[in-house]
Amino acid sequence: MIENNTIKIENVSFAFGEKTIIKDFSAQIKSGEHICLMGESGAGKTTLLNSIVGLTSPMSGTIKVFGLELNRLNIKQIRSSIAWLPQEINLPYQFANEVIENVFNLKVNKNLVFCKDKLFELFEKVGLAKEIYNQQMQKLSGGERQRFMLVVSLLLEKKVLLLDEPTSALDGSTRDKLLDFLKTLTNTTILAISHDEQVAKSFDKIIVLNKN
Repeated sequence: MIENNTIKIENVSFAFGEKTIIKDFSAQIKSGEHICLMGESGAGKTTLLNSIVGLTSPMSGTIKVFGLELNRLNIKQIRSSIAWLPQEINLPYQFANEVIENVFNLKVNKNLVFCKDKLFELFEKVGLAKEIYNQQMQKLSGGERQRFMLVVSLLLEKKVLLLDEPTSALDGSTRDKLLDFLKTLTNTTILAISHDEQVAKSFDKIIVLNKN
């Protein structure tokens, strides 16, 4: 049973070959906190987000999510409550209505009911047009894809959102609309990467990763 919606990172280090990317990094993200991760390119921001969903593993240190240590025994349960939205989302198939609705027929989502009205309500809040509902994913811009998958993640009631540069492909007004919406998600824990200091200021806290 998941009891504690937090991310606890303790003394983790990552290396690629002989180069250490992150060394002895620790952080704790409380339930409902919105954290922006900043730092130079190559400082390990994306590596850190990848590690929270088990896509990469630290060479030392531990990561706990919802009080569960991230390992092969717990990874499935942890991933069921996390949405990881990279900057570039590439899905080769047509994301039409029947595909979206089928997501809610998967065993892991069996307790959820797809609601098109709720989908369109969220579309409006993140600045998406209803018309993209039946468009092929490859025809959407990068920013549209990321916001689209954000909406789907919220419909799937994900408790944690990991967002990589969620505003980088947006114009000013759409960026502000998205940031205002994210602020309303007070029951959702968000860890986002951004290079934009103005974007970072809209989050509860900023964590800076220094390049080794």
